[in-house]
Amino acid sequence: MIQVNRYKQLAFVSFIMFNLVQSSYLHAECRDLDAVTAADELALKFFVRAELFDQGKVLKRHLPSKRKETASYIKDGENYYTFFGLVDIDCNASIIKRTHPRK
Repeated sequence: MIQVNRYKQLAFVSFIMFNLVQSSYLHAECRDLDAVTAADELALKFFVRAELFDQGKVLKRHLPSKRKETASYIKDGENYYTFFGLVDIDCNASIIKRTHPRK
């Protein structure tokens, strides 16, 4: 009887540990550096001769959806723009808005 209870406990603990390990791999979110890189690449596509003038930043993390709000700083000629984007768990970026050019 005692031996059966130990096997049940061992099976239960093994099941819990397996689920914890699997859930961490399945719900891995996009790293901050990858999110900024994805948003920067998308923002650079808006202009022909654009370049980054400052490193992008992750401004906010949306907890339920695990999306990240990023800012990309782009220079095109003498104009400077700030692009705001959303990056999802799979590092797919989308631009929300951009600022007016400033010199």
